[in-house]
Amino acid sequence: MKQIIFSLLFLTVLGTNLYSQSSPYPKDKNGNEIKPEWTPSKPNESAFGDDEKLNQNSLDEKRLPKTTNFWVYGASIGSPASINFNLGYYWKDIVLRGSGGVWGPQWKGGQIDLGYTFWKTPVITHSISIVGGYFEVNPFAPEVGRGGQSSYPTGVNIPGYNRRDPTQEDLLIRSYINSIDSNVATYLEYESRERQRVHLTQRYIGVTYDFLLGNFFLQLGGGIGQGDYRNPQLLLQMGYLFNTREYHD
Repeated sequence: MKQIIFSLLFLTVLGTNLYSQSSPYPKDKNGNEIKPEWTPSKPNESAFGDDEKLNQNSLDEKRLPKTTNFWVYGASIGSPASINFNLGYYWKDIVLRGSGGVWGPQWKGGQIDLGYTFWKTPVITHSISIVGGYFEVNPFAPEVGRGGQSSYPTGVNIPGYNRRDPTQEDLLIRSYINSIDSNVATYLEYESRERQRVHLTQRYIGVTYDFLLGNFFLQLGGGIGQGDYRNPQLLLQMGYLFNTREYHD
């Protein structure tokens, strides 16, 4: 009889331990299981709160800047005036743009562009343009013949030293002066080299490829014209242009 009672007590204790170990919920001080209390109010509502819901606004298309009908303005380096101020307008597939600057009585230039946009996105615009321009420069000590001129005056009004590219007669005069007084010859040679500024002008028309990436602007092409420079001529501008693109829905 005692063995039967002992066996029943042992099985009771063992079953209680196994049940307590198999329960996934913790218990309070009274031995009651602590279970979370939640019930979804709707079938499509998350049981963990509103922060798990999908925000429908996140699926809306983001606003992008306009691809046409906006102004651009800024500055660039290159033709026609070395440092240029730029102002342009992109209207549908047409591009109108002007650039240039005035940096002195003999250092200035201007260019007008009429272009067609053949590829455009809110970020990138590709176009080709017909351009026409004019510029004046007075470079110091230009290479003879590089600009198309065959004779550059030196600014020294003395026979034999008034041309940067001396003729045979000029060389004979310089040799004669050097034989008389080498100091005078050295001084005249120095003065002629110090006064080698010339005045160059050019009028041109050409075709260019224009690239606008965000605010970066690049124009590259070629042209022909009349003036002191040989044909064909390289046309190049590179700079930073602000724009008035507004965002739309």
